[in-house]
Amino acid sequence: MIRHWKKGKGANFLKPAFANILGAIICYAIVLILLFFRLGDIWPFFPIILVLTFLFLSIHSHYQKVAKQLRLYEGIEKRTYDGNLVLVLVGNVTRVSVGAINYAQSIGDEVLAMHISTKETAEKDQEILQEFADYFPNITLKNINTSYRDIITPSVKYVKRIAQEAKQKNYTVTVLVPQFIPNKPWQNILHNQMSLKLKYALRWHEDVVVASYSYHLKE
Repeated sequence: MIRHWKKGKGANFLKPAFANILGAIICYAIVLILLFFRLGDIWPFFPIILVLTFLFLSIHSHYQKVAKQLRLYEGIEKRTYDGNLVLVLVGNVTRVSVGAINYAQSIGDEVLAMHISTKETAEKDQEILQEFADYFPNITLKNINTSYRDIITPSVKYVKRIAQEAKQKNYTVTVLVPQFIPNKPWQNILHNQMSLKLKYALRWHEDVVVASYSYHLKE
């Protein structure tokens, strides 16, 4: 019985191995036939295969680098900060910006606000500055003038300067971008486009934490 069981087991083991060998032989035979008799028809596939191989190797290399940088190891630095500076981006003084300032004061040791003014909106900007001073007399509002409708570039430059100053004080920097959430999902395409652009532009700065303050509309 034992001898019969061993023989049966060996036979079962050889079946998939034989199938794999046979499949490999067939595949190689087909490739050789195509190379010798249909090379003119299949040659465009070779550059594509090389490109795909390079692409897959690059993706694999990227994942390995990411894993290496995220892996914990002994002696990793645990840094302690002395405080948190919160910068609130203010477009208009609304319930959204007021709620964002209130939230910033709850998480920040120091709170600043920033507003971008243009020549086309100079009159309206003066009203905004005055209204902000009435609501928050103890909060410094930095008004940046620009001669063209480019909100992103001056905002990023100011954030970089604030981040450098905060680093010298051993502070973290949180940029709070106010936005409101419409009641219906499809209405999102009509609002918050500038907020998305600002968050995308600021996310590439290593020493800056970008956060959103969301105000939910009821209707």
